[in-house]
Amino acid sequence: MKRYFLLIIITILTAIPGLAQTGETFGDAVRFEKTVHDFGTLKLGSGAVECSFGFENISSSPMAVYNVVTSCGCATIDYTKEPIMPNGKGEIRVRYTNDEGPYPFDKTITVYMSNYTRPILLRIRGVCVDKEKSLSEIYTVAYGSFAMRKTEYSIGNIDQGKSKGDEAYVANTSGQPVKVDFTSVTPGLEISVSPNPIPANSTAKMTFKANTASGMWGKTAFTAVPRVNGKTYGNQEPVTVRCFVKEDFSKMSEEQLKKAPLPIFRNSSYTFDPVSKGTAVKGTFTLKNQGHSDLKIHKIESDADDVVFPDIEDIAPGESREIRFTFDTSDRTQGEEVLIITTLTTNSPTRPMINIFIQGYIK
Repeated sequence: MKRYFLLIIITILTAIPGLAQTGETFGDAVRFEKTVHDFGTLKLGSGAVECSFGFENISSSPMAVYNVVTSCGCATIDYTKEPIMPNGKGEIRVRYTNDEGPYPFDKTITVYMSNYTRPILLRIRGVCVDKEKSLSEIYTVAYGSFAMRKTEYSIGNIDQGKSKGDEAYVANTSGQPVKVDFTSVTPGLEISVSPNPIPANSTAKMTFKANTASGMWGKTAFTAVPRVNGKTYGNQEPVTVRCFVKEDFSKMSEEQLKKAPLPIFRNSSYTFDPVSKGTAVKGTFTLKNQGHSDLKIHKIESDADDVVFPDIEDIAPGESREIRFTFDTSDRTQGEEVLIITTLTTNSPTRPMINIFIQGYIK
């Protein structure tokens, strides 16, 4: 089979705009057209690459970019220096030197805005290689001739009721065009490929967006199964998009923030004495609301299926609540050291996510 090397790949990629995360709004202050830019595959020493992050002032007052900081010296920054009026636009321009070495890169750009109290994080990413590679060597997860680098993607935190997405390069490794669609798609997930059909021996972009519905909280996974020219491949994992759904605190006033709930655990870790396999371990965490309004626990979930927590009723200001759990050790292994992480999703602006830990030993 004829091999198509990196020079050809780079030529193809130049015909596709750099991949970018879908737009994201930060409070009532600013909206970015994208917060992530993927340069795709770059040849080491082929020269610097550039991208820009456009944004709009959606507030009712003028704004300015105070400062922009990069996570390394490999990226240089320029940005709009003039004040930006309401509905006005500006941009952050990034130049990546592409000389660090042949490996994946993921760099953070931190932006400080005058009308938004928290730093805004932008990212540039890609893969730098030092030798010629074919499409099938770069895109190693294959559904027939449709291929990608990985099947799992994380899009971070999403405010409940909002949406967030990302994009990734994919490839057609065959000598014929392929048509790609998706089946068994989790409700709320939008996913597509463009161009479609993907031309022979070419790359395309896969775009996905998670829409969070009412009642959706905490760790959430959306999945979809690629179908290539009408055929699915049961030997491969589905595409999985993971996120964490939290409450939207962006529109809370300063007074509301002062009166917000504040969850504090007496102890964040519970250690049980060594037990025999099959023993039911029971324990208690004590949670107090040290804030000034009712504390709500939207969701409580563990990274292990053999731990059960009850639903937690609202906790009034100043009150404490005992949270009891049961850990069934039947499926554990003798000699196993146990560490279980349980995550609570709350309505506290300062502590929207809390982790507590169960640990011990199966003798």
